[in-house]
Amino acid sequence: KQWYQRRVRGALDRLYGLVYHLDQVMLAGLAYIQEQRVVKYKSRVLVEIAGVLASAGSVQPAIKILKQVRGAQPDLHVPLTNAIVRLYFHVGNVARGEALLAELAGSLTEEQAEVNEGFRCIAHGDYSEAYQHFSRAVAVNPGNTIA
Repeated sequence: KQWYQRRVRGALDRLYGLVYHLDQVMLAGLAYIQEQRVVKYKSRVLVEIAGVLASAGSVQPAIKILKQVRGAQPDLHVPLTNAIVRLYFHVGNVARGEALLAELAGSLTEEQAEVNEGFRCIAHGDYSEAYQHFSRAVAVNPGNTIA
């Protein structure tokens, strides 16, 4: 376990170092187009940080980072909200997850909706119903590794 924690800490240190350097590049003043590229790259790095945090069990800080990126990158609103919904279900905050899921209604593909419903069912303890939703997601996309 200590080995794993050192690896997670090392990965987070490197990723946060990259975020710091990206902030320094933006402060140096760039043309608008270049600045937009840096902002998008920084958002991707922050999403990776959230993934590392979530996999290490720090779900609430991961959600906070995803919300921050979602506010800065409106074009990523749906996938980031989708990730936040799944994290809320993972930690048992079903009410918040369901509220965000309702916000996404109509914005998701059939596959995404089925996977989210599967996670919602797991959060409620209804595993047979979750299996049905995951099966429908796999029927839509046999390469879906999440379902």
